[in-house]
Amino acid sequence: MFFDKIFQLYKGQEKINLDDLRQIFDSQKETLIKRGIGATLGLDDFAKPDAELYLEKETENAWQRLKEATVNISFKPFGKIPLLLVMHFPNIKEGIEKIQGHTELDLQKIKSEPSKNFCDILLDVEDGQKMIAKSPKDALKKLEKENRQALNINESTALLTHYPDILKNHYVISAGSFYTTKDNESLPLLWLLDEHGNPELHYAWFHIAHGSYGTASYTTRI
Repeated sequence: MFFDKIFQLYKGQEKINLDDLRQIFDSQKETLIKRGIGATLGLDDFAKPDAELYLEKETENAWQRLKEATVNISFKPFGKIPLLLVMHFPNIKEGIEKIQGHTELDLQKIKSEPSKNFCDILLDVEDGQKMIAKSPKDALKKLEKENRQALNINESTALLTHYPDILKNHYVISAGSFYTTKDNESLPLLWLLDEHGNPELHYAWFHIAHGSYGTASYTTRI
């Protein structure tokens, strides 16, 4: 697989290889353009070419931030996705719909720390495979020791935009967000219980482990 090869190229290196990351960046950017993400991101007033140009501008701004930051970034890779391009939707519902997903949750109860950028880049993303059968509580303890951060719901949506088959292997907990219930111990969960095989946004308990659930994470956000 292409991304496995890219990962092997920089696995174990102390510094990031921008040439390798650029290939992934360009591939993901093309995916966003093909899916018409520009219009979904509140650019409805733009003609299609203008929306694509705006998307191009903002993604390249993120790339420039990455180039400037790599001087000070080094780490031992933990995940198999070296780079994830994240666009920030105006609301959670639009992001879920863009991956052909749905939910019956009250989305006003999902809380995440907002990003100051239109577009972010996450480095060294782990899709939750390594955290399967660990409760979010235990997973977050391990991630803290590894100096990693949990994906929030918007970042998990981006993950499934580029890697939709992940949910066929395991379901993804977004422990970087919080879903308010009466006991305040729930986190957003993306799983495949839809009869058509589309993602559904549900929730997972903070203290409970499950053999099909894993908490996704990353090393650095740019």
